[in-house]
Amino acid sequence: MWDQGAFLEKLRLTVDRFDREGAARLCGELVAELHQGTVLGEGVARKALSLLRRKAWFEQMETVSDALLFTGQDDAQIRRQYAQALIDQNKLTAAVYVLEGLVERTAAADPQENAEARGLLGRVFKQLYVNAVNADRTAAGKAVNRRHLQRAVDTYLTAYRAAPSTHLWHGINAVALAARAVRDGVPLPDGPDPSALAREILATLEARKQQGPLAYWDLATAAEASLALDDTTSALLSIAQYVQQLDADAFELASTLRQLTEVWGLTLDTPPGSILLPLLQSQLLQRKGGRVDVPAGKMDETRQRTVEAAPVLEKVLGKEGVVTLGWYKSGLDRASNVAKVLNPAGDGFGTGYLIRGGDLVPAFGDELLLLTNAHVASDDPAVQAKYGSLHPDDAGIAFESCEAIGDRHFRVKELLWTSAPDQLDATLLRLDPPVPSLETYPLAKRLPVVDGVQKIYVIGHPGGRTLSISLNDNLLLDWDDRLIHYRSPTEGGSSGSPVFNQQWQLIGLHHAGGMSMKKLNGQDGTYAANEGIWIQRIIKALGEAGVGAA
Repeated sequence: MWDQGAFLEKLRLTVDRFDREGAARLCGELVAELHQGTVLGEGVARKALSLLRRKAWFEQMETVSDALLFTGQDDAQIRRQYAQALIDQNKLTAAVYVLEGLVERTAAADPQENAEARGLLGRVFKQLYVNAVNADRTAAGKAVNRRHLQRAVDTYLTAYRAAPSTHLWHGINAVALAARAVRDGVPLPDGPDPSALAREILATLEARKQQGPLAYWDLATAAEASLALDDTTSALLSIAQYVQQLDADAFELASTLRQLTEVWGLTLDTPPGSILLPLLQSQLLQRKGGRVDVPAGKMDETRQRTVEAAPVLEKVLGKEGVVTLGWYKSGLDRASNVAKVLNPAGDGFGTGYLIRGGDLVPAFGDELLLLTNAHVASDDPAVQAKYGSLHPDDAGIAFESCEAIGDRHFRVKELLWTSAPDQLDATLLRLDPPVPSLETYPLAKRLPVVDGVQKIYVIGHPGGRTLSISLNDNLLLDWDDRLIHYRSPTEGGSSGSPVFNQQWQLIGLHHAGGMSMKKLNGQDGTYAANEGIWIQRIIKALGEAGVGAA
């Protein structure tokens, strides 16, 4: 007989390890059991969905919810979780149908679930508005978008007024949208005064504090209410306390970051975004893994704002509280040396990174060289034919996130060394013109212990898009004297990315990934993994080949 308690424990452990593929397999097991007629015990489905939600794994949530609905094992909370999964995959029309039915179904029978469903319905219309207007500011004048905004505010406000002391998240969303309406010049008939409603919510929270420390969701609410009152100091204090709450996981931190940027319009350019956003981003990356995309030309600004935020936060949190912010800045520093490899049409084709030549071969001294994959750039016709590699003469090199280099493009002056894709899959290039002097990566002398908790970080241009720091599902799986296996998510365009350990030391060159990667060290079987080449093995090969010798 299928052990439901053991299943939940396995799912919990898998989620804690950020093992998305393992979670997908367990969800498949659950779906199979449901279709075979297994009836779940009280709370099993809810607990499973909650575990997935905490890591923002919405695709798996939808899969499980679908099976529950089709097998008749659903309730209001499960339908709400289903709608949540749809919303966060941007399936907004389907979510509206689910939520409108749920609002009607729970109107008399379950006031709490009714309020939650109304809140999510408000979220849909909020998302429809901000998606349209953030893409085109003039869209605020269109009737359809004004209706979406009005309906979002009305939905949130109705739920809040039904129980002001408990439905604070509905109230603060009404505040945020009413304030947004003022900024966008959109009239809201009978809409709330955002300042008055914010003061009302803060008064409720002050009373709640008399009973004990505020929960993480209350701290996030307090931060938004302070923003509505232009009280940056209080907003910072609330966010600083919020991100230190271990209960605030991927879903919560990502939701808060989205709210502050998409609805409140905070940016790194000016306070309070220049102080609040780096703190949230750094904590989100460490807590969840995840991905931070840095638009072209914004890396140095992001780094500078992070540096500026540190002394402010230290006053609030003490030295220990800014450790994560310093760690985040180190990651941003590493990103400056990452390049997009362009094909002749100017499209992103792969990734490469600058490395001090002397760290590879002493004769190269302080010259900066570019390391990428052989399947990205190679002068071997056989490799080009088999893997579609660019000939070095056809490759362009751009550094989108390094202010010292700016928008200059580089060509390849010389291919210094290459190793075939089925060996080390590495190509070392000298660029033209020479790259200005930059701080380069510290190289790791040894690989981390494989202990089930070590994380691996990849920085590259997935899909040829903007630079991304990829930290989701990023567990170190195994390594040998040549290869490193890890679960950091990558996709086409990430080939040639630098791979780092938790201290942001360079450990490898990313080159491949697959759902059925053969396990290392003589182990039987396969697993879903990404694969990098150990940097010290590349250094050894360069020495054996006599590269740089007179």
